Amino acid sequence: MRLRETAPWLAVLAIGLACFFAWRWLSATMFSRNPQYELRRVSIEPGYAKSEQEIRDITGLREGVNLFSFRASEVRERLLRTTPNIADAEVTKILPDAVEVVVHDRIPVASLCSPVLALDANGFVFTILPRDVERYRSLPRIENGAKPYRPPAGRTLADAPGTPTGVEARVMRALRVALLCDRPDRAFRLSNLDVSNPVYLELLTADNRLVRLVWEEISGDTEILRGLSMADDTLRDPASRDKTRFDVILSAGKVFAS
Repeated sequence: MRLRETAPWLAVLAIGLACFFAWRWLSATMFSRNPQYELRRVSIEPGYAKSEQEIRDITGLREGVNLFSFRASEVRERLLRTTPNIADAEVTKILPDAVEVVVHDRIPVASLCSPVLALDANGFVFTILPRDVERYRSLPRIENGAKPYRPPAGRTLADAPGTPTGVEARVMRALRVALLCDRPDRAFRLSNLDVSNPVYLELLTADNRLVRLVWEEISGDTEILRGLSMADDTLRDPASRDKTRFDVILSAGKVFAS
């Protein structure tokens, strides 16, 4: 009696397994083993971080690989995971036999205590490749006085609201100042930003003039822009031509030049 009861279920199971293996065979025949879907064209726009051949080596993309043997998302994740200097990548399969890879380099906006350690606009720390050091030599440098701050590459620094107290938060605020200062109509160009003073952010211009902003007064973009605008107006003033230090005090609405 029990055998009769279980026989239908065994038959269903057998049919299910047969269908599963038949589908796997059919799928392999139609797709993953079908020579029609072997890669014949691999198009790569490499950027500067990696050469085309280096990207091929990292991703494993080469002519002859079956288009259905990998996922585009996995190739993209592998590329981003192994190359911090790449901010993003687009990997697109084009049936029946092509793949396109477009790489977007991570763009440094400031160096950090050295010409080879850099920050992007989001505060991600990465190493500038030796071949690109000269190319980015004119970036403003964020420093921490006599105590260089060199966090490990591959992480994003944390910002903090209000008055920044720790060195990491001050570096992030200085980065924001550098970004907002980067305009062609500015009266000055930044060379260095020193975060070591607990009261002032000290900005050294390319022509060796010192601009100081009070940390407590630059808690947001509006305040930073106002302080930079005040410094702009003062440095443009012919009366300030011989001055070398400018203390921007937002609460007083004045710039004290000496």
